[in-house]
Amino acid sequence: MKKVILFLCFSISILSANPSPIPVLYGSEDLLKKEDSILSPDKKKDKKDKIPVIWGGSSLTQEERTINGIPMKVFILGGGAYIMHKTIKLSAREIEIIGEDALIGNLKGQVVVEDFQNGVTLTATKGIYNKIGGTVSLENNPVLVQKKDGKVVKIQCQSIVRYLEEAKTNLAGKVVVTSDEFQVFGEDAVFSEKEDRIDLAGEPFLFSENRFLIGQTLSYFVKEGSIQLDGDATIYQVSYENKKDKEKDTTTKERVVTLFTGKTLTHKNKGKDTLTSMSGDAFMYRKSSEFKANLLESRRNNKDIKATGNVSYLDRENAYRMEGGFLSYDKEKGYSYLTESPQIVFLDKKELKERGKLTAVFLERFDERFETVARGNVEVETQTATATGEYATYFEKRDELVLEGNPTLVKDNTKVSAGKIILFPKSDKAYLTDGLKVIPNGEKK
Repeated sequence: MKKVILFLCFSISILSANPSPIPVLYGSEDLLKKEDSILSPDKKKDKKDKIPVIWGGSSLTQEERTINGIPMKVFILGGGAYIMHKTIKLSAREIEIIGEDALIGNLKGQVVVEDFQNGVTLTATKGIYNKIGGTVSLENNPVLVQKKDGKVVKIQCQSIVRYLEEAKTNLAGKVVVTSDEFQVFGEDAVFSEKEDRIDLAGEPFLFSENRFLIGQTLSYFVKEGSIQLDGDATIYQVSYENKKDKEKDTTTKERVVTLFTGKTLTHKNKGKDTLTSMSGDAFMYRKSSEFKANLLESRRNNKDIKATGNVSYLDRENAYRMEGGFLSYDKEKGYSYLTESPQIVFLDKKELKERGKLTAVFLERFDERFETVARGNVEVETQTATATGEYATYFEKRDELVLEGNPTLVKDNTKVSAGKIILFPKSDKAYLTDGLKVIPNGEKK
């Protein structure tokens, strides 16, 4: 106690020369602990490896307590009290320090933990500092705020364990992550600043503008603003899209609800170039259409879409289904390209039952004209006939397919050729024009 009084007197003499609003009180490990004035190299190395702890406050009380059967010195700091764990500052209205080596620190009232290197600040009403474990545990609805690279992320929960050396935080109980772009809700989370990553478990869900996402686990990469949602990932989205009426020559805004599901959703945000992909039985549902593939990728806010593996697009309004191995779609141009054994399946509009199909080397669709062009080894099957040609144009609104390039038609064991064959696949009708010719059995055209 005499040492403490002497040190306080020495501190006051210094402060009279250099006035400061809050006098500084240091922990025993730095100044009150006796050390040889001349340190050997080994001692210097040992001291360097130890975690330096500095205490501070405007008042200090010391007392003896028995903790777990062991007599311990307890220091109580008040009035702007703080502990420095290397470069990390822990402050509170009152700090109770257990042991001369500051093994434990009980933080009470207006607790603030500032990790300056990682741009992280944690606040709470109660906390426990553990020097050996290198942790601080915060309770009573603590808040974590990270400000880094121009982005702000706020996390609220019921309790926090911060690993000070690792810049890693475990968050538990009703976790809410808020950024400029969205909010995420989950039960538990792990935030690692070194990996720039927040992992949430317990079927978290995410809100953004007109969009709702849910899955079994979610990872958020803070700097990039990227998201990975694993385990039965689902997106529910509401958008307002232009709908053109060619007959009235008008355009109206239509409310469109989209349901998008799959095994894993990944959203990568790199400036203006964003990529959203759904892998593993990807399925997109709208009232007017359905889209399936092993992998769906969307760039530029759904303006550039690519689908790979078992691609299937169902158009309910025009009663057809397009299938293939790879699809590319440019929304601004209104252009689709389908290849790898592509086909069009013609459907009955009321019950969507198959009425025929078309196969080719590749298919192109033009949104503005509601037309699909098939090129290379085109083959069309209807209920009663089969037709072949080099290329064909399908006019969706009229259910009219024009087959050209040395076309032939086989019906009732009769094979005919013409300059042009016009088919109506759903009604199973055909017209042959420009040089009709019957081809006898066995004769090649």
